[in-house]
Amino acid sequence: MKISRFIFLAFFLVFKFGFLFAQDTISLNNLIDKSQKIVQDYPYEKVYLHFDKPYYAVGDTIWFKAYVATGQDQPSDLSKVLYVDLIAENDTLVRSMKLPIVNTSAYGSITLEPLAYKSGNYRIRAYTYWMLNFSEDLFFTKNITIGDAINRKIITNISLNGETNGTSSSINTKILYQDQDGKAFANKKVSWRLISKFETIARGRETTDASGQLSLKLTANEKAALDTGVLETTLEADPNKLITSVFPLKNAFADTDLQFFPESGELIQNISNKVAFKAIQEKGLGISVKGEVLDNTGKLIGKLESQHLGMGAFTLLPEAGKTYSANLTFANGIKKTVPLPASKPSGLTLSVVNSTPSSIMIQISTNQAFYNTNKDKNFYLVARSKGVIAFAAQAALNTMTIGASIPKNKFPDGILQITVFTTKGEPLAERLVFIKRNTISSLSLSSDKKIYGTRQAVKMNVLAKTNNVPVEGNFSISVINESKVPFNDDDETTILSSFLISSELQGFIEKPNYYFQQINEKKTADLDLLMMTQGYRKFSYNDILAGKAPVISVLPEQGIEFSGILRTSNGMPVSNGSLKLVVPESRFYAETKSNLKGEFKFEKVVITDSTEATISARSQTAAKNMMIMLNGSGFPTIARNKNIAEEKLNIDSVLLPYLDNSKRQYRMITQMLQEVVVKATAIKKSSHLDHPSLSGLATVPDHQIESDRFQGCVIFLNCLQSSAAGLIFSDNNFYVARVFNSGLKVPVQIFYDGMPVDVNYLNNVQTADVDNVEIFLKDDLGLVNRAYNTNGVLVINSKKTEKGKAVTAEDLKKLFPPSNVLTFKPQGYIKKREFYTPKYLTAASRTVGADYRSTVYWNPRVFTDKDGTMALEFYNGDNKGTYKAVVEGTDIDGNLSRFIYRYKVE
Repeated sequence: MKISRFIFLAFFLVFKFGFLFAQDTISLNNLIDKSQKIVQDYPYEKVYLHFDKPYYAVGDTIWFKAYVATGQDQPSDLSKVLYVDLIAENDTLVRSMKLPIVNTSAYGSITLEPLAYKSGNYRIRAYTYWMLNFSEDLFFTKNITIGDAINRKIITNISLNGETNGTSSSINTKILYQDQDGKAFANKKVSWRLISKFETIARGRETTDASGQLSLKLTANEKAALDTGVLETTLEADPNKLITSVFPLKNAFADTDLQFFPESGELIQNISNKVAFKAIQEKGLGISVKGEVLDNTGKLIGKLESQHLGMGAFTLLPEAGKTYSANLTFANGIKKTVPLPASKPSGLTLSVVNSTPSSIMIQISTNQAFYNTNKDKNFYLVARSKGVIAFAAQAALNTMTIGASIPKNKFPDGILQITVFTTKGEPLAERLVFIKRNTISSLSLSSDKKIYGTRQAVKMNVLAKTNNVPVEGNFSISVINESKVPFNDDDETTILSSFLISSELQGFIEKPNYYFQQINEKKTADLDLLMMTQGYRKFSYNDILAGKAPVISVLPEQGIEFSGILRTSNGMPVSNGSLKLVVPESRFYAETKSNLKGEFKFEKVVITDSTEATISARSQTAAKNMMIMLNGSGFPTIARNKNIAEEKLNIDSVLLPYLDNSKRQYRMITQMLQEVVVKATAIKKSSHLDHPSLSGLATVPDHQIESDRFQGCVIFLNCLQSSAAGLIFSDNNFYVARVFNSGLKVPVQIFYDGMPVDVNYLNNVQTADVDNVEIFLKDDLGLVNRAYNTNGVLVINSKKTEKGKAVTAEDLKKLFPPSNVLTFKPQGYIKKREFYTPKYLTAASRTVGADYRSTVYWNPRVFTDKDGTMALEFYNGDNKGTYKAVVEGTDIDGNLSRFIYRYKVE
């Protein structure tokens, strides 16, 4: 009798009749029920953002559409509000947006204004409020490289080569300086500073050579000082023109690491084990490696060689009393000897063959020691996909090798977690496999022509099918000039790679789309290696069986809401108080009553970002003595970028074709910025120098945050925590990071308009009132530090009233507002913008002006009808070349799909 038939029979018996177990065992039904309860009671959400293109330039608009799904990749109706943050490479929040989720999706845009953004490595993260209850690893994150063709006066290319000699380290640095036309800045003076942890640890002055190249050797006593450092250079282009450039030095040192991953978790003696491995460079990218596996006597056991992005596998039969190691040679020339994990004298292995299209082959093997101890005992085989147990069976161990074949049609597309348990619920072996069936929905695009002229109309048709049947769906489409926006499709983040892989696995996934295009046997094998070498992020079975559930602190948002407490001036709650909310711009009006605890809430408020809203309160007695206190909202911390390996060092060079096109596209803006002459007297910014008590501080702060950085921020303190460079917020206090990390916990002294305050005072500060924030990491004279027993100074300056302007009665009212009226500007929904698509309908319109758009069409609202179709029409620009249309999304049942179509413009 085939073991597969036995397993299916056992599976049937478990659910049909059940089994009797001793008190120290768990039933298979119990394991399934507890797992299902976690999924039902604590559903989690995923978010994916489709962008119109992979990178941008200053002056561009980032267009995106968000898809919100459950953990099972089905469209999610749980949350109705989405948050999208743009974060700079120094982990500071640059832009935060709130979008309404309608029919499980949302769309928006970010305009990269030339005066507000600069060239750099940014990242975008997206999440719902409900997702704050779970790990931030579940947030959608994607690196966004932004170049600058408007403000750039110089093109640089830097190469770094780190060296370590004993206790000292150095970086050999070469920087090439060119102007925008590629002409070298030859024989120019360059001043430079090496900055680490906000301190200058080296400086100098050199001269570029005839080719415009500068060579430096940066040294430090500790390698860590260089790893965390930046190089700042100032080029004297001419006597009246200084150009400053900043280069991060992280990942300058060539290093490698390699980890071994036995197929089911551990090496077991006297069982042939498949061992996967992954070799990575210091910056996190995979690196090719070759080597030999030796035992402790020096005997050659076998050879290994990576097959994809540093990943590979070999077979090992561990013997009792022996240890094993690998002598390795990496592609960068580094040689290392790495020990393999120790083998266990008794155990069980689980191996999976996933190369056949219709089924997966499973084999459970034991060595003699394990078999003798556990003969005829029952074990469970459980397969879980996206948190849901899709297959479960029980079998008795009556042979040392058990094989099974399970049809793939029992599982959805995605990662399958296969685990072998004891009847006590202890996991013995585990393996991840990726299920890819041929029944997933399909998309296709067609156009009326294959070759077009410039400014010619393009007519396209979208066709969506599932199992070859036309289906309704929710999609988005982008059409870009691929000649101006070259990009390796393997590096792209897609709806398939995001929902099926990145949201399921831990850590950085290199080239995620490689596994989803032009699939062949090699890519299937490479994907299987990824399954063996990457961590899984689902709830552990140990937590499930122990009844350990996530801590739920916030509920899913059904819209924008404002809540708080109504109190009297002496702090007592006001029950049954009447409150009224008015948003004049959106003509929104709502009323509510406070409960016995003084609590109130306004739900589903319609308000756009930074729009003024007013809440007024009244009661039958003492209306003017009431105070309205709004509750704050949670704001996630900004963790280290898990995709840091993808950051680009030489953005000017990497994005050269795109930036050359942007230079033409934004030529008029560039000229305006260069020619602008400011004749009016500049309004003096608020500063610590306005207050005598702070005159002892340095004239220029270490860091300054302008008010536009807090745009859209509801709770000022929350946003300040994530944007205060050089400071750490811990235990309800700010600390200087370098001092805090050394173990000395002395808080920073905070001032608001020269007045010393504590952190709690900042809860009452309105973001709209803040002009700027100054951060002093040190107090050179010590006047503040000695007076307040603090270390470091944080100064919040409010906006000034323009001098010479008469104070009106309305101004006085604003200075002394009634306590029962609260006027504020909360973070509302961003204002929707429509992608501009010109129409060249006449002969005259086809010859006027210049159209160098790299994205010629973006439509986030592609909804196929019951016939699975939707017609689209747009016009090309003036750029010739190959155009790439990308459409992706989900059908009505949540099946994921993506399609690429190309045409030419000649």
